[in-house]
Amino acid sequence: MSTSGSRARLDLSGPWQLAFDPGGEGISGGWWLGQETGHSREGWPEARSTWVQVPALWNVSHPDAEGVGFYRRVFSLPAEWRGRGLQLHFGGVSYRAEAWLNGVYAGSHEGAYTPFSFDVTPLVRLGSENQLVVRVASLSKAQDVDGMVLGESPASKQSWYYTHGGVWGEVFLEAVPPLFCQSVTVDPDLHQEMALVEVGVSNGCTHPLGCTHPLGCTHPLGCTHPHCPVESQRAMVHLQVARPDGSLAAEERSRVAFPPGACRLAYRVPLPRPLLWSPEAPNLYQLRVTIGEGGEEADSQVVAFGMREFTVRDGEFFLNGEPIYLRGLLLQPHYPVTLVTPPTREMMVREITLAKEAGFNLIRAHIRPAPPGYLDLTDEMGMLVYAESSLAWIKDSPRLLDHGRRELSAMIERDRNHPSVVFWGIYNENRAASALTSEALVRFVRALDPTRVVVDNSGGSMAIDQDFGWVDRTTVVPSRALHRQPIQDVHVYVGAPLTPPVYEWMRTLGMSDPPVDISDHDFGSQPMVEEFNRELRSYRGKVFVSELGCGGMADLDEVVAGYGGQRDLQDAREMIAFRDSLHQGFAARRLDRIFGSVRGLIAASQAQQAAGLTRQVEALMANPHVSGYVVTQLNDVAWEFHAGVLDPWRNPKPVYHALKRLNGPHCVVLKAATPVVACGDAVDVAITLVNRRPLHGDEHIHLTVYTPAGKQVEASPQVVPGGAGIRQLPAVSIETGEIPGDYRVVVQLIRGHETLAESTEVVLALPRVDLEGWRMEDGGWRMEDAEESQSLLLAADPASLTGEDWIRLLDAVEMGRAAIVGPLHKRDGLALRALKNRGLDVQLHYGIGNWMGCYHWIPASDLFAGLPAGCLGGEAYADVLPWYCLSELGGEVLAGSLRNTQSRREPPAMLWYSDVEALRLGQGTLILCQYRAFEKARTNPLAAALVHNLIRLAQDYQHSII
Repeated sequence: MSTSGSRARLDLSGPWQLAFDPGGEGISGGWWLGQETGHSREGWPEARSTWVQVPALWNVSHPDAEGVGFYRRVFSLPAEWRGRGLQLHFGGVSYRAEAWLNGVYAGSHEGAYTPFSFDVTPLVRLGSENQLVVRVASLSKAQDVDGMVLGESPASKQSWYYTHGGVWGEVFLEAVPPLFCQSVTVDPDLHQEMALVEVGVSNGCTHPLGCTHPLGCTHPLGCTHPHCPVESQRAMVHLQVARPDGSLAAEERSRVAFPPGACRLAYRVPLPRPLLWSPEAPNLYQLRVTIGEGGEEADSQVVAFGMREFTVRDGEFFLNGEPIYLRGLLLQPHYPVTLVTPPTREMMVREITLAKEAGFNLIRAHIRPAPPGYLDLTDEMGMLVYAESSLAWIKDSPRLLDHGRRELSAMIERDRNHPSVVFWGIYNENRAASALTSEALVRFVRALDPTRVVVDNSGGSMAIDQDFGWVDRTTVVPSRALHRQPIQDVHVYVGAPLTPPVYEWMRTLGMSDPPVDISDHDFGSQPMVEEFNRELRSYRGKVFVSELGCGGMADLDEVVAGYGGQRDLQDAREMIAFRDSLHQGFAARRLDRIFGSVRGLIAASQAQQAAGLTRQVEALMANPHVSGYVVTQLNDVAWEFHAGVLDPWRNPKPVYHALKRLNGPHCVVLKAATPVVACGDAVDVAITLVNRRPLHGDEHIHLTVYTPAGKQVEASPQVVPGGAGIRQLPAVSIETGEIPGDYRVVVQLIRGHETLAESTEVVLALPRVDLEGWRMEDGGWRMEDAEESQSLLLAADPASLTGEDWIRLLDAVEMGRAAIVGPLHKRDGLALRALKNRGLDVQLHYGIGNWMGCYHWIPASDLFAGLPAGCLGGEAYADVLPWYCLSELGGEVLAGSLRNTQSRREPPAMLWYSDVEALRLGQGTLILCQYRAFEKARTNPLAAALVHNLIRLAQDYQHSII
């Protein structure tokens, strides 16, 4: 029991009884009656109930439970609470709750992530024992529950991760005075230098013994029961605003007559020259609202607020009247063990602190309201928040608009006083639902809160990934505006490593006539990209990249260890399954010869994704058409254990430190025209400065080239212009020598003796490979003057072969020849059918990666002689890595790749693919090579070397056959 001013609270946390109801007997069996006697119904099922802790999802104690469960709690209330109103509060229940107090229905609530309360004044027994029974219906992937369909419910990402149920939020009873403060909202107005305050006051039951009306005080004009008089009351309303340092900033008093029921009061509180709230200076004011009479306080509430203004114009964002470049991280508000809330408050503090220390200024709380207490921390610590509803990818149903209004209203009512919240997001990548309801919901949100930017459907402008994507329309409503405006809000998942053309596309994203057609590089479709480009030709604003990237594989051994003895939980079991599958696959393929250990493979994946995401962010930073970005994502969750810059336990990966460097006040962006050149060739390296703080004008660029032999070559310093923003400096030409290997280019931005920023670019120089001695002849590659037996069959471009060509090629292989088949694509139906007719059922899988990694392992072997090997395929291989990988076909895997299952339709496991595989076909050998080396062999020395090695290898196979 706790008391605060005129209010008292009884915390109902602790042991509760829980009985699951898979047969639907609870309502008819009278479980809601508890253990009352004198009823004909059976009452509480004591024998089938267990004790659980509340608050907590029932999944913590019953990991696989779903459907319907009944909770029961017995408690006593003090007699001195007579004459007060009694409110029963729930911090959160997933998904639908119905409550009975002492056998009488108290109310119901739908929605998994927001708090709610019931007025139970007429239902309690003061001075004696009370029984509270709560029926909870969760959502399920396997079945409808109470007629509720998972896909048609606002359930965040339960369809992707884990469905869950139970009373996960705090539960408490609160005694309030008859005249009490129900709500306080504060809208800052910087232009008028004032705070607009709205106070909701309830003048409720005043009967000394509490309301005796059988239905309670539910009459719309106030209770009319003759034994429960409610009269108008006059009281003083006192507003006090304290500055961040605690001193009094403003004060208002007014005497108000309160009619029975609820009323709302509006005040304009002047705050001359207010201290502004921003991420750099999170100044918080405190408003205390007191209601009382004759010097006695009847009730009070205290809320924190910030004086800040955030809006958008032409795709660019402004905080307190100044442009702000958004550097965001996407928070998946899911946590180990507890799933919905952090196991400890310290975990929330940790993730916000890490984000802030790495230079980020925005957290996108993705597809559900932030956990309780989270926004208090972002307010205090100075972190902007993009708040999203749990509508996510909800499908159409007759209740779509009802769900939308309910969820948005609950989120806004809970969170609107938080200055850190600057966006309300309605949908995410949901073209269908947005088309049906976004007009109505945008108006609804604007009516509830006039001050924040409203986004109807994030990623609607373009969502792009390997081989799919779409273009729709995203609109925003600026602060204090009424009309929707277009914004180019895009989601970009292009994997890692990044090819030079894809980098250039990102660097010029937003140009009306982009220099690169991204569809030529197997991202999206040509009609989709053309439609996006048409939109850009009439769009005059900036582009907001509200999702991109991937962080690298988590160390699954460490993740599993974090669960300690709680390994029977849903998420723990899944992580164990992935870990075990990774170890088994690693051992079966003897990848210790490449990486030494599983931990070595994980470290390589993290390094590769850090480099790839660095490239993507650098491209956007160097692009003046971009107003901000949001990295997907802050944290790993479930099967997305490759995505986060932090693992599920909020431990940083290498990508975290890479992004921290980019988010500094000054950043040097280097980009070589190509990552691979022939020895002796020169390569241009572009230099871009990105300054968030102005340069003084006395800074200079210092450039050093390190050769493979360790020699240092320094260039003359370049003076750089002062000011802030993006500065494109003259490119430098780097001469490579005849020694193959990595040429490192190091550029430093220096002021006096201080290095403000530093960046390194690596260019690989390789010996030239002479392919001139080989010629194409009758469908085969052969060496000049070679014997017929030495000729090889090569289908470098499988799409170019006819059905007859395939028959001849495969017949020849079956008769004892060796053949190489170049990279197969999903559109190569003829080739795939021809192979299937010979017993080779080739299954193709995306190989570039997206918000998850696909990692290509390269052994130190003859196939990769003279090339980077014993590693993952990094940026040097970017131009030749497979667009599509193959399911292993049982042959000799010469190079392969891995990722993991990514849906609940598949058991959690690592997926192992082949990139180059040699297969026996009849008496001959067929080599399937998904590396895109043939098309690049004349221009890329690495591709040329790979083709050369592949041909030599195929010759060896052919000789061994002969």
